Amino acid sequence: MLRPMNRLRFGLVGTGPWASATHAPALSRHPGVDLNGIWGRRPEPAAALAAEHGTRAFADVDELFAACDAVAFAVPPDVQAP
Repeated sequence: MLRPMNRLRFGLVGTGPWASATHAPALSRHPGVDLNGIWGRRPEPAAALAAEHGTRAFADVDELFAACDAVAFAVPPDVQAP
């Protein structure tokens, strides 16, 4: 399927409350964004969140990165940086 050239292909890393309540809804509704996929440490929540927002869940985070122009991170502070 072709996409308009002016839309960014965004990925989302994370499936917790912040990703579910804020990131995924905002990205999936934004007119300049294609929510291209979601990755999470646990595949089941990633699949559920992806289905809810009309996109796919990625099993491999590097595949998500390769399929996107930009990635939003919605992960707990303790995994963001040491």
